[in-house]
Amino acid sequence: MKNKIPINILLILIAAILSISLIGCSTETQTPQPYSPTASPAPFSAAASPVSAPAASTPASPTPTTRTITDMYGRSLTVPSTINRVLTSGPIEMQIVYLLAPDKLAGLSFTFNGNPPLVPEKYKSLPVIGGWFGTQTGNYETFIAANPDIILEGTETSIKERQEKFGSIPVAGLKAGEGTTNYADDALTGYEPEFRFLGELLGVQDRAESLISYYKEAMSYVEKTLENIPEEDRIRVYYAEGKEGFSTDPVGSMHTRLLEFCGGVNVAEVTLKPGYGMADASLEQILLWDPDMIIIGRGSQTTLYKSILSDSRWSQLRAVKNKQVAIRPDNPFSWFDGPPGPCHIVGTYWMINKLYPEETKDLDLKAKVKEFYSKFLQYDLTDQELEKLLANPD
Repeated sequence: MKNKIPINILLILIAAILSISLIGCSTETQTPQPYSPTASPAPFSAAASPVSAPAASTPASPTPTTRTITDMYGRSLTVPSTINRVLTSGPIEMQIVYLLAPDKLAGLSFTFNGNPPLVPEKYKSLPVIGGWFGTQTGNYETFIAANPDIILEGTETSIKERQEKFGSIPVAGLKAGEGTTNYADDALTGYEPEFRFLGELLGVQDRAESLISYYKEAMSYVEKTLENIPEEDRIRVYYAEGKEGFSTDPVGSMHTRLLEFCGGVNVAEVTLKPGYGMADASLEQILLWDPDMIIIGRGSQTTLYKSILSDSRWSQLRAVKNKQVAIRPDNPFSWFDGPPGPCHIVGTYWMINKLYPEETKDLDLKAKVKEFYSKFLQYDLTDQELEKLLANPD
């Protein structure tokens, strides 16, 4: 009798064979794929990918501490990249810096005019360093002790000596007109390149362009006004200087340039004195010139004004009889001479209006003065301050 496999054992064997077959399929060896540099990488998964250290960055180049410039006299020199402290050898250069970048001034050439001066409080404490101008001689040690980043020099003939004396402190030429053959013109009509140069040097280009715009508008206003005033109708003026008024400056002087530009006829026939000016004039000469107007400048202005109006020696003059005697505004800087600086710009409006009030009825002088003081002298005039500034003394 043949042996038979029980049915239950047969079923167990069949189930075991099937299980072995399934296990073999799931563990089949897969051949790895070779690396291909052109193959697209798998999408990045923040959860699955480890964080790697950032790649080292290239160190940034250090900011240069100096730069090379060409000054207004064509000299190449190295200056700090950022200039924070400025001194000037003369008052015209100083005033230009004050109009454009007053916070960079490290000192003044002379004290502010006025009592009180119309300047913000923070500038009243600026030290007076002096300089080389008029009858004054500066002190090199005083300048060096103020630790300036740069010194501005307005006289080309002096710049070599200044640089030698100041050593490593750069001295840049700012062509303020002094020392040139046409200084009378430069002192009034040559400000645009000076403002632009200084604006770039000190990083205040926008402010410089704003001042240039005001300046050009003022010059244009005067020129257009004078187109309608014949030469024979121009006002004849004596410019009275000194304590007694017997000093003056003639046509061609830098000190009277504004007067002539605004259409005033300078009656003084005296010898032109270079530099500080102030030639002598006698009372007899003044009586012969018999001006239509007297404008009082450098000297004891208030005292001289009262003296001219009350002294019988002056009473014969047409200007005195008609009370055409005026004092130039000069707070904090003079609008006309003393020195002939950039406040001549607002002075052009004052002068043309003083000489030709009928022809300038369209001019809002007070608004122009307030604009200039607010924008460029950093001072908002009150109505009372403005009235006092424009008025002659009582």
